[in-house]
Amino acid sequence: MAKKPKRKKIKPNRKPKTVRDRSWKKEILRGDIEDDPLFEFSTERVVPKGREEERVNLWTKLEREVRQAPDTRADGSPVSSDWKEGVVVRVSTSTYDVDLGEQTVLCGVRGSLSATQTGYTNVVAVGDRVLVSLGQADHGIIEKVLPRRSLLARPDVLNPDLGQVVVSNVDQMLIVAAWEEPRIWFELIDRYLIAAAQGRMKPLVCLNKIDLAEDPADYHTEMSPYQDLGYTVLFTSALTGEGIAELRTHLAGEATVVTGRSGVGKSSLLMAVEPELDLRVEEVSYYSGEGKHTTAQVSLLKLTGGGYVVDTPGIRELGLITVHRHELVLYFPEITALAGACRFGDCSHTHEPGCAVVKAVEEGKIPWSRYASYQTIYESLPEYYTE
Repeated sequence: MAKKPKRKKIKPNRKPKTVRDRSWKKEILRGDIEDDPLFEFSTERVVPKGREEERVNLWTKLEREVRQAPDTRADGSPVSSDWKEGVVVRVSTSTYDVDLGEQTVLCGVRGSLSATQTGYTNVVAVGDRVLVSLGQADHGIIEKVLPRRSLLARPDVLNPDLGQVVVSNVDQMLIVAAWEEPRIWFELIDRYLIAAAQGRMKPLVCLNKIDLAEDPADYHTEMSPYQDLGYTVLFTSALTGEGIAELRTHLAGEATVVTGRSGVGKSSLLMAVEPELDLRVEEVSYYSGEGKHTTAQVSLLKLTGGGYVVDTPGIRELGLITVHRHELVLYFPEITALAGACRFGDCSHTHEPGCAVVKAVEEGKIPWSRYASYQTIYESLPEYYTE
């Protein structure tokens, strides 16, 4: 007689698994949205093979020094008088590459530095201007992070109430989308425009892979709402070289963070602008039509024409931090211009009768693509209550 299978015991006090709220992810406006984390990284080697052993050997010394008081070295000698200012150009696990001008040094972070009460989970990010004390083995300790003039942040994966700084101290954000492969996703463009305004960066919208369009009039029509709002829109093809010279002009002498979903051609564009960068690129997946993650970490790259770019991993979601529903209208100027004509003063512009915004959409005065983005983003944001 066959034995009855044992019933799986349920551990007491086990909390039910919560389902992640993905209500804002709708298949609209030609955007197919995957069920993936905020950032997905490829499995490529992050640390060059020759530096792995160096990092292991140095970290033992770094770990000992970061626990010392901020005004002394491990041997007790003062260092505050010879701190050097530099820029963080790359972040790896527990280590940071800092450009001091004459050299780039591998650094740890002083143990007394903390992100507590900053609203962010990371103390140091790429682009940060920092003060470094040098050790005796060509390594250093980050003693202080100087104030940031701009930043791009995203919600932390484990604690969405806090942010994670992706990059800081950049002048502008290059928002890259593709006409096809993968198809253009307007909502993500609009989310990046909000993030640029929040982070005090000038936005540039770049539509790549225009060589895949049957008629140039099609993509000019699709992007005209952004041009009408005063945004700079660039049309490029990394394959044919169209628009690359204009893009190079906009990047020269500026600090630019390059953003966009996987597969839109961010790395290909940068290599077209600066072939010496030698970045890794891959084809879009034949089966899914989505891009593959080829940039594994955030890196600051110098341009020979002046300035630098920050290449970021592809993103399939961009959560917004510190934005509530009642504030969203401030990031849609075409909606703000009509809000005063609504019947209700607290109109959300989503369903209320007598809404001037809805009427304008129906009459074609506000592009449906922008209004659909507003609706979807609005539903994803937390409500705001006043006491």
